[in-house]
Amino acid sequence: MHKDWEQICEQFIQATSYSPRELETMTRGRRYEQGQRPPTYLGYPRARVRVDLGEPHLTATPDLWEVIADRRSRRNFLDKPISLNVLNQLLWGTQGITADMGDYQLRTTPSAGALYPIETYLLVNNVEGLQKGLYHLNVKEWTLEGLKLEDVSELSYEFTLGQEMTKISAVNFVWTAMIPRTKTKYYERAYRYIWWDVGHIAQQLHILGNALQLGVCTIGAWYDSEVNKYLELDGRDHLSVLMAAVGQVEGEDWLEDRRPRARGK
Repeated sequence: MHKDWEQICEQFIQATSYSPRELETMTRGRRYEQGQRPPTYLGYPRARVRVDLGEPHLTATPDLWEVIADRRSRRNFLDKPISLNVLNQLLWGTQGITADMGDYQLRTTPSAGALYPIETYLLVNNVEGLQKGLYHLNVKEWTLEGLKLEDVSELSYEFTLGQEMTKISAVNFVWTAMIPRTKTKYYERAYRYIWWDVGHIAQQLHILGNALQLGVCTIGAWYDSEVNKYLELDGRDHLSVLMAAVGQVEGEDWLEDRRPRARGK
């Protein structure tokens, strides 16, 4: 951690703030050409395996207002798998394409300028029909690209500063941001928009997961450099921005589902 972190954070707020007197000067000469934007979609042609997800079979869920009222972070996961269809529903509900506007597409979650800088990677521990390992969601082709096929439970635990839930969860989401997608249009303001974008996605995952009677817990503490290295990201133009663990829970009592019990109890 940088010793001057507080000053740097304050400088970030000032550098990305708008004011009536400064905005015109800041934006003078800036142009955004729609045809010159960075590619919206990322794929791995050399992925070790490719899993075609297809359209998810959508499970009936409780009333929306009931789901919102009952939304909780639950991470006392059971050592049980989730189905590939359940995972597909979570992926579609957070990143699925819902409309084609010609030169861009809309998705189930909002994004500043419909630029969609957030990519979804998965550390799969226990999903029926998937080998354990690291996967990337190819949104355009709606496939999972298997990048590293290995047991990632211990890695997930180490990456997240020893958070036990990441070893037992069915899957750990790792969201990353491709900064140029947003920065090309929004310059300094892009760094705010990107965190808002991933926040929309994370909240959607919570709502969907709770509706499907799953436990979901977002993760704010992880070793950025280690995760970026494992995902083979440069940490500057493409970097990890948020994580979340998902898995099955008892579902009877929120306080019992809330946190893993201490070992031996």
